[in-house]
Amino acid sequence: MSVEPLASERPTPESGPPQGPAFAHEVVDFPPLGSAGGHPVAHRRWEELVSDVHVRGHSLDDVWNALTDPYVVSQWFADADESWAVPGRESTLDFNDGEFFWCRTVAAEPPHGGRAVLEHLWRWVGVGPATTVRWELSEAPGPVVAVRAVERATNPPSDWRSWNGMGWPGILDQLAEHLRTGRRQRWPWRRMGPYVQTELPLGTFEAWTALSSVPALQFWLGRSAGNLDEGGRVEFTLGDASGVAALTVTRHIEANQSFPSFQPRLEFDLHRPGWPGPLGGHLWIEPAGLGRSILQVFHSGWEQFGQLAEAPVDRALLTSFWASAFGRLSFLVSDPTRGEGGAAGSDGPGPHSWSR
Repeated sequence: MSVEPLASERPTPESGPPQGPAFAHEVVDFPPLGSAGGHPVAHRRWEELVSDVHVRGHSLDDVWNALTDPYVVSQWFADADESWAVPGRESTLDFNDGEFFWCRTVAAEPPHGGRAVLEHLWRWVGVGPATTVRWELSEAPGPVVAVRAVERATNPPSDWRSWNGMGWPGILDQLAEHLRTGRRQRWPWRRMGPYVQTELPLGTFEAWTALSSVPALQFWLGRSAGNLDEGGRVEFTLGDASGVAALTVTRHIEANQSFPSFQPRLEFDLHRPGWPGPLGGHLWIEPAGLGRSILQVFHSGWEQFGQLAEAPVDRALLTSFWASAFGRLSFLVSDPTRGEGGAAGSDGPGPHSWSR
């Protein structure tokens, strides 16, 4: 015979669901698959280029003077101003075709004890990533002066080793040949370029989406019509005193479409009234560390101008235009007031401060 328990001994039902994480161990001890939370912390890559040349028949003082005297530097490398090689000062190394290095001298140690050192930072066209250059001079038997140029970069463009790596031996040869012959050893203006690059504070895909939208093109490129779709034609203003140009997209590769980088890029023809034909162009982007990217533009085809005086002038105009456009773009993608599609906030400045 069963005995019915007293009411006071019966278990009372719960009045509602448990309050708080009554069974927290179900989440802590048995999380769902794919919830480990792996995420990137840093992407860093350091690169270094080291190039040597031996200068015979000249003293250490001679080579130091060729490296630091602005007039002599202009005979074998680029036009240098009076602030060149002055510690703490900024200066330019100008190639007179629109492209230049903007420099800041870090150290200048004149010849002493058989050695000398010049170290500076530089940015291509003033807006490219900064790298460190160190010139080391030392006496060797012969008499010979050993010249070593060391350039160091953090997260440089992928072609940095090929462009700069091949360029440094030529620069050192120009120095040695000028000292030997006394003749001017400067490069002539080139059929390729301008090459302009800038760092953006966004990853590649986000930056490309922001810069290629029509509202963004109006802001940073000065677009008046068109878009960057393949086959599209974007008309834009080079500057208030410089007229117009048009960019016809011949190929637009979106993200994850092309091996091996899978980064977006486009190829285009650049048209300008009065030119004998269009210039070829490339606009592309690649990573520059975690959450950052490098945007680059490059042109080719200047040989069609022959000896026209307008070629170097228009080359300089394009360099200035792209440097300014990239500056506006950098402002755009770092501006917290920008709206959807990468467009600047309604109160943001236009391509020029007086245009709105």
